[in-house]
Amino acid sequence: MGLTERIVVQNVYDATVASINDSSLIDPQYIEELRGALFDLIDKQDRRKLILDISKVKHLSSAALAVLIPLQEKYTKAKGKLVLVGVCDTIMRLFTITKLDKMLTFAASEDEALSKVGAVRKD
Repeated sequence: MGLTERIVVQNVYDATVASINDSSLIDPQYIEELRGALFDLIDKQDRRKLILDISKVKHLSSAALAVLIPLQEKYTKAKGKLVLVGVCDTIMRLFTITKLDKMLTFAASEDEALSKVGAVRKD
């Protein structure tokens, strides 16, 4: 499965929704590709409202967690917003244990995430 099947990026209003289609984020090569794709959204495409949908993800490694920290920092520095949506209970416990629940923003649904990033309909 190539990266384009593993992560689907779409625009919703003036926000970007990146949906991860894997149940497991543990392969180091894939995590590095994912990191590159997510960082390109802000570095090269200047997309400052990112919703990361991880509702299909049930397992993730510490390397995957290590991608989220600098990604969040980059969005904060750029005065952008990053919201994670669809976090399962197991992964939420991991975020809580690592105290990432204090650093990251979460939403229960895409609509809530759109509200949290301040998405505006483009007409």
